[in-house]
Amino acid sequence: MKRIFILLYFLIPIICHAQGSGKIMGVVSDKSTGEPLPGVNILIENTRMGASTDIDGYYVILNVPVSSFTLRANYIGYKDVVMEKVKVSVGITSEQNFQLEPTVLEMGEVIVVIAERPLVEKHVTQSISLVTSEEIGTLPVRGIENLLAIQNSVVVQDGNVHIRGGRADEVGLYIDGASISTIYLNDQTGDAMPIINVVQEAIEEFQVLAGGYTAEFGGANAGIIRTELKTGTPDYHFSLDFQTDKFATEGEKFLDTYSYQQHIAVATISGPLFHKNIRFFLAGENRNLGDRQVRYSKGFSFENLVDTNPNNPQVSSIGEPDTVGILSYPDGFTPKNSSNNYAFNGTMLFDFTPLQLRLSGSYNYSRSYFEFLPMLTILNNRQQYDDYNGLVLSGKLTHMLSANSYYDINLSYFNSTLERGDDYFGHDWQLWWDSLAVAQHTAGEVQYRDRWSPQYDYIFNGIRFERGGNPPGTYRIHKENYLGGSINFLSQINRHHELKVGLDARRYTIRRYRVSADAMALLDDHQVGSITEIDPLIWGDAAGVTNYGYDAYGREIDGGIDDAKHPTFIAFYLQDKIEFSDIVINAGLRFDYFDTDDQTLKNPANPPVDPDGYLLLEEAWETVKPFQQLSPRLGLSFPVSEKTVFYMQYGKFIQTPEFFTTYRGYRRISRRIVFFGGSVAYGLEQVRTTSYEIGFRQ
Repeated sequence: MKRIFILLYFLIPIICHAQGSGKIMGVVSDKSTGEPLPGVNILIENTRMGASTDIDGYYVILNVPVSSFTLRANYIGYKDVVMEKVKVSVGITSEQNFQLEPTVLEMGEVIVVIAERPLVEKHVTQSISLVTSEEIGTLPVRGIENLLAIQNSVVVQDGNVHIRGGRADEVGLYIDGASISTIYLNDQTGDAMPIINVVQEAIEEFQVLAGGYTAEFGGANAGIIRTELKTGTPDYHFSLDFQTDKFATEGEKFLDTYSYQQHIAVATISGPLFHKNIRFFLAGENRNLGDRQVRYSKGFSFENLVDTNPNNPQVSSIGEPDTVGILSYPDGFTPKNSSNNYAFNGTMLFDFTPLQLRLSGSYNYSRSYFEFLPMLTILNNRQQYDDYNGLVLSGKLTHMLSANSYYDINLSYFNSTLERGDDYFGHDWQLWWDSLAVAQHTAGEVQYRDRWSPQYDYIFNGIRFERGGNPPGTYRIHKENYLGGSINFLSQINRHHELKVGLDARRYTIRRYRVSADAMALLDDHQVGSITEIDPLIWGDAAGVTNYGYDAYGREIDGGIDDAKHPTFIAFYLQDKIEFSDIVINAGLRFDYFDTDDQTLKNPANPPVDPDGYLLLEEAWETVKPFQQLSPRLGLSFPVSEKTVFYMQYGKFIQTPEFFTTYRGYRRISRRIVFFGGSVAYGLEQVRTTSYEIGFRQ
């Protein structure tokens, strides 16, 4: 079995799920007699897609991109019927029935009807919230996080998405089929990863799948959020939007409210490129937030405050204490919590039926300043920030084998980097606490009390306030990427059975380095000129180093005990969607294979320690065995009427725990076990859920 997976690993270069498409099906009949009409041509206008009805008047069009279309039914001896605003959603069957009228009139007479969205989706067998681009344009909110927050079963708190009370790490997030969740935290916010921002004007639709879902999905126990980007239009379109509240300065009122110093600028462009069958869409956004907290706080202003910190010397020749002339904090604004974000989303479609290639990409860069105690650091103009870079690329090649069958091959790449910086020296953390570098950078305005120690804080009325130039404490860099690929086959076997089978995989590379920058004082303690001259064990302990994919000094490496982590996931699924007029069944089976690239102790009660008694020996560890599970999925939908559908869902779900819990680096986890008796987590098992759901939509 292990050899089979190794072979698959090298043969299939790796993703999660294919970019989304939907299906249009229906029956064409004679309006006067109700008899089915065979051989009617059903065309999707402005595309190369279409189908003909069979002997029962039934037709189906597969692999339809997510968008709104116009359908035309054409049959000799009957009037053409054009159905406008037919909405196609990813993974959902759009049922569109036609009734044609015989004609003896001149050719060219056309009946135009407007497609009506069903009151309830009878082809959906689980809880789902679906929001289209048309609906987004009418909502009085902006930002994907705010759009999600108003959906059923969803709570967004501190940037984290929770579905039905589940943890943030139990939600899977996808853009055009590519995962954008970091497996380090199993989410896309917080300590490890940036959000891959989606420009609101770039969204064709997004879906929230709560509770159970089909065998096509895995790795998320609470729910799935899948976003589909727009595809280029047949003709050129351009839009520009700019919004701002910078009509007042910080702490001043305008129109009876406060300004949070924000602006949002968005531009989109789409159309054909060189050829009518090649279309592109591109959206860009700059979101600048002067105050990310958006909360109200009462400001203050004090004059001639006297420092009472006994550690600070008198600063004048006559022995007068240190004073601050003005200490002020604005009303209605939280300083030192700004961010500037640039986001780009784009797609390109090459439509040369029976071959179709769709490319998708999203890039995000942001710099976020943060200060947890802004009132107490108001005198310190030196700030720390986090730089985020995120990129996801995906491509889907589809080959229509026949009108009822196709396969697609998908590739995706995800890369994300977080690095902490400083206003004075950027990412060069070895200079953050260096008094010589600080004095040179500030032209002598900021002086430390010794080589590696800033001045003591002020104390005003018993409260500590940081001085100007006080340095940040912790440097960190985190890199995570994956390469993914999948192959899927779908066939409409007959009118009632849609069979889908697929194989997908992803291989990650995770690197992390974390260090306390104030440990640079060890250079003087050891009388050396570089930290690389200090023993890595001594340096790692003193600086609180966490490292993998980097050595103890922060240099990127491959191999050895500090190698990067390479978790690998492979999955196979089989799914049958059975559609009748009075019942819809989704039956599937999913096989998951997780190789977490983690280690566990062979003998936790008495692991071998090196002769000096500092570290566990390497032979104390063994590799955690890959985990495998079969997960059945079953969903049923019973449409009672056009207004009411009963549904039920059963399934087993599995995901990895957040790797933040277990990935600590060899020296750090070894030392903690030796000195603290195993007070760290390692070798955790997978998180498993069995879900049952019965409900109705009306």
